[in-house]
Amino acid sequence: MEVLKVENSKNWKSKKLSEDKLKKVKNLTTNVFSKIGSENYRQKLVYNLLNIAKANNQREFFWTLLRALNSQKDDIKAKELVKELRDVYPITSGDFEKLAYSVIMGIMSAKSELGGD
Repeated sequence: MEVLKVENSKNWKSKKLSEDKLKKVKNLTTNVFSKIGSENYRQKLVYNLLNIAKANNQREFFWTLLRALNSQKDDIKAKELVKELRDVYPITSGDFEKLAYSVIMGIMSAKSELGGD
């Protein structure tokens, strides 16, 4: 099992985060977060994620994001977003910044499906 982890960590270093992947993550994030919480909740989440991204803390960023996504665990788009995130984690510092801002912009673009916000 340990050998598999080392093998996988070598593979992720050679992967680059493509613009297509970033767009897909942003679009999925917008779609999923239109079903999560109020506008106020999303604003607080964005504020927290911005501070975490500024500190370049991948673990806390993904923990916070996955905690928010957990309420939508049965949603197909939420599952697809989690898969996309799983495929890139962990990533280089530069790619993390790009991914973090794509996620944050996706959340900021979300409009509530409930129509109230």
